[in-house]
Amino acid sequence: MAIILISGGTGLIGKAITKHLLFLGHEVRVLSRNPQSSGGVKAFFWNVEKQEIDEAAFVGVEHIIHLAGSGIADKRWTDERKNDILNSRVNSINLICSVIKKNNIKLKSFVGASAVGIYGMETSETIYMESQIGKDDFLTTTCIAWEASYKQIEQFSSKMAIIRVGVVLSKEGGALKKMLPIFKLGLGSAIGNGKQYMPWIHIEDLALVFCEGLFNSKISGTYNAVTPQHITNLYFSKQLALSLNKPFIMPHVPSFLLKLMYGEMAKVVLQGSRVSDKKLTDSGFVFKFPDLEAALKMVDIAKSEVNS
Repeated sequence: MAIILISGGTGLIGKAITKHLLFLGHEVRVLSRNPQSSGGVKAFFWNVEKQEIDEAAFVGVEHIIHLAGSGIADKRWTDERKNDILNSRVNSINLICSVIKKNNIKLKSFVGASAVGIYGMETSETIYMESQIGKDDFLTTTCIAWEASYKQIEQFSSKMAIIRVGVVLSKEGGALKKMLPIFKLGLGSAIGNGKQYMPWIHIEDLALVFCEGLFNSKISGTYNAVTPQHITNLYFSKQLALSLNKPFIMPHVPSFLLKLMYGEMAKVVLQGSRVSDKKLTDSGFVFKFPDLEAALKMVDIAKSEVNS
């Protein structure tokens, strides 16, 4: 049994990872501003803004997963919001690392989250590999700084992996949860021209990728966590409507409307390129859900509540 500490462990991805780790018999600890231990998970206080943290969380810890950070698409991107998105990621790992340095903690592995947003907010036919980055936009620069902040961990961990996360498929949160109410009413449609790619991954596969990053000696370095299937927003939208047995006849959501409502942040959904899974699959990882149609069925969206 290993002891794993997760920052951002109460979020969508963190909960899925925790569930899998507990199933494997490991001890899981999470950092939270409102710590409440439950379900066999021990919670410890931290406040990144005030740089406060309960160091007891680190006693005996052998592995760390870092997921903490403000939601990219939760609010309109004002200058203040942009600073929060970046600082919540960098300052949180700085706080964790300060405890590691202070107590000279030696980890067996560290896995840090990143995002395929590092390839930029544009639509192209390029299939981005881990060695590439996009043009100079907000998501690219944020992800570069985010990943750079992990370098300070290297000297304290025997192994380190960075997981660049794509669109996560789960009815519990993320893009799919926001889309479901509209599609269940038969009002679903593509966004913009619908030609933007959506590099995606099922939540269960993503949890497995992070766990492989912890324990698999072959997983070291940076990896794209996306399926081999390159789909557009139009294709995704059609398949979602089909899986719900709903019509798909509504006109596309106009780009100008989203830009008016969300400003620069609209590019997150209006643009998207293809992302390679080759490095991950070459390491031996096998997707449980490589196909969108099957993945939508397994997400069990038909049984989820419209307002869930």
